[in-house]
Amino acid sequence: MQKILFSVLLLALAVSAGAKEAEDALRFYQAQARLTSDNRRQDRAYAAALADALTVWQKRFAKEPQAKEALLLQADLFARATEYPQALSTLVKAHYLFPAANDSALLSTRVESVMNELDKTQKGQALKLLAADTASYKAQQKREAFLQALYSIKTPDLYAATVEEFESFLAEEPEYAQNDKLEILLGDLHRRNANPLAAAAQYKKVAALYPKTEFRAASLRMAADVYADDLKDTQTATAMYNEVLKRYPDSVEVGVVYKHLGIMEENNKHYDNAIAYYNKAIEHLAGQPAAYGAMQGKADVYAKMKDYQSSYTMLLQTAETFKADESKYVATMLKAANVADRRLKDRSQKSVTLEKILLAYPQNQRAPEIMFELGYCYEKQGKNPQAAAMYKKLIISNPTDAYAGKAQSRLDRLEK
Repeated sequence: MQKILFSVLLLALAVSAGAKEAEDALRFYQAQARLTSDNRRQDRAYAAALADALTVWQKRFAKEPQAKEALLLQADLFARATEYPQALSTLVKAHYLFPAANDSALLSTRVESVMNELDKTQKGQALKLLAADTASYKAQQKREAFLQALYSIKTPDLYAATVEEFESFLAEEPEYAQNDKLEILLGDLHRRNANPLAAAAQYKKVAALYPKTEFRAASLRMAADVYADDLKDTQTATAMYNEVLKRYPDSVEVGVVYKHLGIMEENNKHYDNAIAYYNKAIEHLAGQPAAYGAMQGKADVYAKMKDYQSSYTMLLQTAETFKADESKYVATMLKAANVADRRLKDRSQKSVTLEKILLAYPQNQRAPEIMFELGYCYEKQGKNPQAAAMYKKLIISNPTDAYAGKAQSRLDRLEK
């Protein structure tokens, strides 16, 4: 096996020194790949060495007709070497750079096998990538699509391989028009994989090196987010947020910045300042999705100030603003109902709040729970006929739900 490893290294040198024919070189690699060892450790080492040597072939003959065939061989060797992240990256690259109608049949088994070793929860996402059609793309666009595809597979094991592909492209294609977006995506990748220092540096790089990018304000704000949320460096974060407000006063990022400043002031228990920042955020964001967090934050601050009526009112306003979003509406109204019950000690307000949820979204997945809570609330108010009617409605509409059993128990007590 040592002799075989030595021959692989010699071949890598030969190719890099100028092999005449891509076909001959590839056939040599294929012949070498058929050699195996009964010693599993040595066999894995040999496969890894051969796969790495194939990178030399890729760099020299990337535009040759055999390029995809070489990538598939390399992917198989990475898998044999149990280097599964590199195997998956290479398979995805083969599809995006050299798309073909039969790719699903050609690659799906390989991708599925590799994902079984990596992260089964991301198998569906990895297989879905094989449906992408990049045939009409230019070469750079294909590589960009490949990078975005790798990014979409959210498994930590793929982190290093994905970073390597991003950095390779950015170094080889420094003038590509979409590099600013890819730089931000690389920052997101670092942050997603718990590497905040690299993420912050990446975001700041975009703001510094791409003077014409439309993402300068956003990248600076995202760097501040890392300092605030991940590194807990509120001093640096505040300075960077204020820099965004000063340099980009008309940016759409202004509202988001005010929201984050509100969060930091809330965490520092400077509640009046937090309310002021949340108000500015709500004004600038004006019903945008990001306004939801600011409105919720304002309600939370009121609760921390023990102004529970203002907290309740703010929650109702938030729910009404985002009524078209079922999950946000239901969650916020339930939170308001809880404030009405536990803080305001007002079961009448709680029952009205729960009634509004059922009226707006009667088929919500939490409807059985809400119906039971509403029935119980009626019961505690001495409204036994309404309580009995609600319990019966729950039992009829959701007979197999656990809350139906609880409702039946309450109903039996009422009817004694």
